[in-house]
Amino acid sequence: MPRAVTATVSILAGVALIVGALAWSSPSIERAFLGSETGALAWGPALFRALLAFHGACLVLFGAYRARRHVVASSRTPVAPPLRSPATTWAVVAALCAVGLALRLWRLDTDLWLDEVLTLTDFLRLPFREIVATFPSQNQHVLYSLLGRVSILAFGESFAAARLPAVLFGVASIWALFLLGRRVADVREALLACALTTFSYHHVWFSQNARGYSGLLFFSTISTWLWLEANTRGTARLWVTYAISVWLGLWIHMTMVFVVAAHGIVYLSWFAGGRTSRAALDVGWRWKPILAWLFAATVVLQVHALALPEFLRSALHEVSLESEWVSPMWVVTETVRRLGDGGLVSIVVLGGAIVTLAGLGSYLKRNWRDAVLLTAPGVLGGATMLALGHNLWPRFFFFCMGFAVLIAVRGLMVIPAWILMRVGRPGLQKLAVPIGTAVCLLGVAVSASTLPRAYLQKQDFSGARQFVEQARQPDDEVVVVGLAGFAYRRYYAPEWPFVERRADLEAIQDRHQGVWLVYTLPVHLKAWVPDIWEMVQRDYDVVRVFPGTLGGGDVVVCRWRGKPRGAQSGGAG
Repeated sequence: MPRAVTATVSILAGVALIVGALAWSSPSIERAFLGSETGALAWGPALFRALLAFHGACLVLFGAYRARRHVVASSRTPVAPPLRSPATTWAVVAALCAVGLALRLWRLDTDLWLDEVLTLTDFLRLPFREIVATFPSQNQHVLYSLLGRVSILAFGESFAAARLPAVLFGVASIWALFLLGRRVADVREALLACALTTFSYHHVWFSQNARGYSGLLFFSTISTWLWLEANTRGTARLWVTYAISVWLGLWIHMTMVFVVAAHGIVYLSWFAGGRTSRAALDVGWRWKPILAWLFAATVVLQVHALALPEFLRSALHEVSLESEWVSPMWVVTETVRRLGDGGLVSIVVLGGAIVTLAGLGSYLKRNWRDAVLLTAPGVLGGATMLALGHNLWPRFFFFCMGFAVLIAVRGLMVIPAWILMRVGRPGLQKLAVPIGTAVCLLGVAVSASTLPRAYLQKQDFSGARQFVEQARQPDDEVVVVGLAGFAYRRYYAPEWPFVERRADLEAIQDRHQGVWLVYTLPVHLKAWVPDIWEMVQRDYDVVRVFPGTLGGGDVVVCRWRGKPRGAQSGGAG
């Protein structure tokens, strides 16, 4: 776009934002987003208007700066051309993305698990204006909620429509991983990493999860690639694109801040280095990362401004009671458990650490800054959650999957080379790359063998409901407790009583001859309502368990053993 046009558009847009900030009162903003002036947004509209004026002023200053400059060239000449790959390489990437799309669309309509139910009922059914002004819990991933709303409006409300944005983000992350892998490693390792991701159980699982985690993975991966590209080539367009990717990543989930922190560590390392390192900052780009982060931070604050008071009142204060979920070992064992049983688990446990250490050591030897970019986000995120005593669910670390796969592929490639070097026979070294590639392809095959489990129900709420409705007597009562109560009350069986206190459960038992009880995620039940858990263990028999792929998410159907009667149907289930 010509310089004069850019300057004019920027100034006009900036003036429009400033005028809007001054003309649009806080009560009118609340009426526009909530439909009435309730005061629920508190100081959010005032913050929204202030940031609107700030961004307007920034656009005006940028337009004036562009108008006064007479030199078209950037203050920094790119020091490296963009990487190029042959058409055949891109054909392989396209084929992997196409296969990945097919694998993630298959059985997309299985039951929603608990968090997906809450996402659908609490956010995806809201109009757009209310989605951006609502943040009652950490279950709100704002950008995903907006995209999920678009999908539901386009295709109608269904499980598949709610999950479609996650599918598309998951496929896009395969493409982003190739770009990053080609930058920090080479084309071969990038393609092998993409292949492992395409056939990954965990990647398919999260790509069929109506939450923002696959989107966070995409923005984590693409922003790290853009960071490296912008630092290498230095163009303003790359820095702007990087800033936008960071903003969108933060809008989908604040865990993105750990990725930005890794970029910041690398940025600061230039100042901590010697004269040669600092010389790289003297070519015009030293302030561009700061401007990019400032842009991302202020824009994400702008889009969260209306919902920020509610977030600070409620979502920020969600607590994690002492349970297995706060243990790092639970994360490891649960992640491995999803892969299968027997020999596969043994291979993962025994070989995973060796492969990871070998890959990480290779990255440290080749370019320690790349190693920081790949490892720091997960380390910082895990350390922060441990310090806060927050639940450590595997999904919290999913945004690092692309980084972990690149490290694993590097480990699988360098271990054969190390072994052949120790053998010492001339000519064997040339076999290192083919052997490493074969080992990676074997890993792809093993990973693909775990995929059938990914298509099972995450949580089989509807199966349990159907069983109970067929087995219960006409005068029997069915109750749900713990987290199962939210899923059934919000979606699957709103007519079933949701019991949250022991006294209420005892009252139901007094009124009925037979009582059926359904629960899931016993870790939560034991931590949050231990008195009800004690009653379940003491007074109820497990009739049937409906397994699911969510860790600890089996849906358990129980029947009260009190007040026995002569014949009860359904007991053989």
